[in-house]
Amino acid sequence: MRHRLTLAVALAALVALVAVAPAGAKEFGTIYVDDVAYRTFANPARVDPGTGTDPIVSFTNFEQGGVAKFAPGRGSHGGRWAVTMATWNDPAKAHLVTSYAEVLELEAAGELTLQRAPEADFRCPIFPNG
Repeated sequence: MRHRLTLAVALAALVALVAVAPAGAKEFGTIYVDDVAYRTFANPARVDPGTGTDPIVSFTNFEQGGVAKFAPGRGSHGGRWAVTMATWNDPAKAHLVTSYAEVLELEAAGELTLQRAPEADFRCPIFPNG
């Protein structure tokens, strides 16, 4: 009986901690996947350089959220991001990009230059807006 009570108290404390943590977490930003905006919470966690598995693009000369290949669920590896830096070749043509396919199309058209940045790999979960 005492073991069950201890387990129940520990479980209740864990549930309370999980419920409170997102409210106090710092919002980190927006990540776009297939034209849908996702939000991130908490600070990104460091991973060893080059160990990211899910492609994400960060822009160097245009301010916008990252563009990822995978959303939570099928195909995703839990937000262990493999970072590629995108630079607009003509900053006057820069615009909001919200899908990974569009990033690749823009690179093929010569609008963007992509460069893998393994030292920038990180882990951070993403959540649907709403």
